[in-house]
Amino acid sequence: MSTANNQQLREQLIAAVVKKRAALARAHQIVVTLLEQQVDEQTFLSLLTQIGPENYADVVEERHINKLCGYPLCDVAVEKVPTKQYQICAIRNKVYDITERKKFCSGYCFKASEYIKSQVPTSPLWLRDTEKKPDFKLLPRENLKPAQ
Repeated sequence: MSTANNQQLREQLIAAVVKKRAALARAHQIVVTLLEQQVDEQTFLSLLTQIGPENYADVVEERHINKLCGYPLCDVAVEKVPTKQYQICAIRNKVYDITERKKFCSGYCFKASEYIKSQVPTSPLWLRDTEKKPDFKLLPRENLKPAQ
């Protein structure tokens, strides 16, 4: 009987490893898909359930490297990237680190990307089929204050 149990455990372990590898390969393919200049909203929202926060960060970084806005729904090319690391706000008397902000074409795209990133599930990719699919929301444009 222990031989049968060992065999069953071995098969379950192999199935789990195969499932994990398939989920990671699917997430990698989604990252590649989101590097395209034109990504439609429905496709974007449907793909988010199959990636993790680190995959989304990879999308933003790779789009930035390819001189595109880091927000996958934006197709603006970012040609002039600021070289400075900090921004001084005289109104609030604060210094801001703009390292992440430089990867986007506008404040809206940065905030919209951060809003989406906060909604991406953190659970392991290969266990998501048992979870309820999240209902992702995009940041509305009217929620932002006009630039000063």
